[in-house]
Amino acid sequence: MGSGAIGEVALLSTSQQKNVVKFTRASMEPMMVIISELLKGGTLKEYLANMKPILDGHIAIKFALVVVRAMERLHSHGIIHCHLR
Repeated sequence: MGSGAIGEVALLSTSQQKNVVKFTRASMEPMMVIISELLKGGTLKEYLANMKPILDGHIAIKFALVVVRAMERLHSHGIIHCHLR
């Protein structure tokens, strides 16, 4: 495993924040695996798709701000999230 992967694991372990999935541990052998906390209740996409009535605009803005703050926190630690869903 390259030093880039080791650096990513080190960054993840120091970037704990309430709006970011918690890093638990990493395994380097036989291949790199990053383990995070279990999130119950499905994805945000599923939650939004199943909302009845449709999400209020003010609540949508609050969700967006939580995501923005989480990404800002990751970026401040040099982490760029490439698969935001």
